[in-house]
Amino acid sequence: MGSEIDCILIGYNDTDLNWIDDELKPLQNFSGAYRHFRGNAVHTRGRWRHFTDLLNCALEDATGLRHGLHVARTPSLACCILKSFLAARGLRSEIVNFFNHDRSRLVELLAQSPRTVAITTTVYTTPRPVREVVEFIREHNPDVRIVVGGPHIFNTCSDHDADTQDVLFQEMDADIYVFDSQGENTLAELLLELRRPEPDLSQVPNLIWTEDGISFSRSERRPENNDLDANVIDWTVFSDDYLSPFVWMRTARSCAFACAFCRYPAIGGALTLNDIEVLRQQFRMLKSRGVKFIYFIDDTFNVPLPRFKKLCRMMIEEDFGFQWASYFRCANADEETFDLIKKAGCVAVFAGIESGDQQVLKNMNKAVKVDGYKRGMRMLAERDIMVHASFIIGFPGETAASVQNTLAFIEETAPTFYAVESYFHDPKVPVQERAAEFGLQGSGYSWNHNTMTWQEASDHVDYLYRNVKNSVLLPLYGVDMWSVPYFLANGITRQQLIDFLRIAQSMVIRSFDEERPNYDREWAQLRGVFQPASARPVNARVA
Repeated sequence: MGSEIDCILIGYNDTDLNWIDDELKPLQNFSGAYRHFRGNAVHTRGRWRHFTDLLNCALEDATGLRHGLHVARTPSLACCILKSFLAARGLRSEIVNFFNHDRSRLVELLAQSPRTVAITTTVYTTPRPVREVVEFIREHNPDVRIVVGGPHIFNTCSDHDADTQDVLFQEMDADIYVFDSQGENTLAELLLELRRPEPDLSQVPNLIWTEDGISFSRSERRPENNDLDANVIDWTVFSDDYLSPFVWMRTARSCAFACAFCRYPAIGGALTLNDIEVLRQQFRMLKSRGVKFIYFIDDTFNVPLPRFKKLCRMMIEEDFGFQWASYFRCANADEETFDLIKKAGCVAVFAGIESGDQQVLKNMNKAVKVDGYKRGMRMLAERDIMVHASFIIGFPGETAASVQNTLAFIEETAPTFYAVESYFHDPKVPVQERAAEFGLQGSGYSWNHNTMTWQEASDHVDYLYRNVKNSVLLPLYGVDMWSVPYFLANGITRQQLIDFLRIAQSMVIRSFDEERPNYDREWAQLRGVFQPASARPVNARVA
């Protein structure tokens, strides 16, 4: 096939948690990052494991079969967007969906002399996951050009001067970096330029590249604003086997709100929405391809509310039969909305509650009342829609009393799952403008303000882990809400999942008190959860 492949697109790389432990543990007296990590993982059987890894081990113990479940085995949305965009411009790309699982496929594709390999960085916060993929590529094809783009590169370029960027890029060791919050068009222009006998990268905007791995060149910045409706994913360029039964979708770009701890609206620009009729055609195509489950990634899926209701009515009218999960602003919905999402197929929502204290919510610029949250949570529970409620501890203005209000909120509303994490301070978020008012100093997981330090916030997180009784911990790293429909579709019952999470939470809590606990009792309990034959995943192709 020669050089017919313009680009190999690589999805997620799940980094070894033992490396994260090695990196963060020496810093535990200076930052809350290590304690944040400890709250999302368990050290057992000789290594650190996130909850999905723990679940796979328990399944193997109970059934004698290795299942390898991981939500990253569903189609990578970033790769789907890019492949469709490139195909519309006559460029051929191939997807390596989940690096950890699909390495043999990557080796086969690298042997076909592709022009480039593009690495997405949607959830990365350090260069390490990129460097691991780069080293693997170099081992199997030292000549192919490696391109890296996505949120991590955009944040690296936005947060650091050129000299610091160069150091970080040297650590990643790729050849070309795309500096744009979108980047699809930049990648397409780059690939077209590389088809030329003597390509000139300076003619392609938004690029940073190196020829020797040490010095870097930069092209003109030309921020993209790609039309959402004109560039919806063409699902026909994917095989049925790749798509069915799960896909991820976006129906909007950016966010309608301006929370004081988040910079996404500034990066994403004005809220942009897909037309409902465009989405109707998308859904029809997906149904014809055998899709059963959809994950909507829109930050504010039910905003604006009239458009969201219209979308739900369209899904009900068409009787697509999809089951879906999404982010959901439960306080920004009337009773009709809750009825509509149930009828339209919603099975789970991620609710960014953040705090059960009204003053902290005001400081966060959440523009919501605690009672509104409580009403929304009650409406979801009445319709048996699973809720994953997330909370932040330590935002400026947080006190021991406000933490107690958050605990009381969780106990009263009893979400199916909860996640609670220490505040992470990005100096570029809006609350930084009020730093003097709050006495806010520091950044990342190392900060303090007038009413709390990062150490106290970490202690409060531990306290909540120990004292929440009416909800079950579902960490945001390594499992989170998006895994729930995936696990259910693979034959794990809702009760088995909840029982598993309760045992896993108890293992995390024990690790707060013991450096290396003996988990023999917990492993016996985990085997018991999955012992019946019916616990075996029923859809091996999905797994």
